[in-house]
Parts: sequence; structure tokens; C-alpha cells
Amino acid sequence: MADTVKLSVRVSRDLAQAAEAVIAERNIDTSTLLRHALEFYLESLAGTTYAERRKQFSSEYTFLALDHLIQQQYPAVHTILLAEAERRMEALHGEA
Repeated sequence: MADTVKLSVRVSRDLAQAAEAVIAERNIDTSTLLRHALEFYLESLAGTTYAERRKQFSSEYTFLALDHLIQQQYPAVHTILLAEAERRMEALHGEA
């Protein structure tokens, strides 16, 4: 790795032992394990891991499918449901 920096960290004994077990099991070095763990953690915070993107997609697809079914089969309540959803969003998260 051409442009790398060395980081030093302190962890609990339990965490170190768990890391050592994974290192032995996967036959990798400590740097590789910690690099992958840090990359995964940062991607998770940003919502860009495969699992996060899959959850986002599934959630959006479910919303769209349900919205379509309600518009088609229950048009009279569609606007009422949207208004209630907006009211609850504002109550829970404040006005956007």
C-alpha cells in the first residue's frame, strides 16, 4: 500500500481475543482485519454497505407497491393516509 498511515489503538482484552480468533480462523493479519472492520464501520455509518442499500431499496419498493395498491383499490383513503403520515413524521422528527 503506497499511501498508508500507521494507527495505534487500545482495545479491551476480550475484544483483542475475539480479533485474534478471527485472524487465526481466516488466516489474515491484524492490519487486514482492522482495515476491513474500519471500512465496514465507516460504510455502515454512511449507509453504503450492501446490507444498508438492500434495506433502503426494500423499504422504498414496499412503500411504492403499497402506495400503488391503495391508490388503485382505496382511492378515497389515499389522501387521508398521506396526511396522517405527514402529521406523524412532523410529530416524530419535526418539520423538514
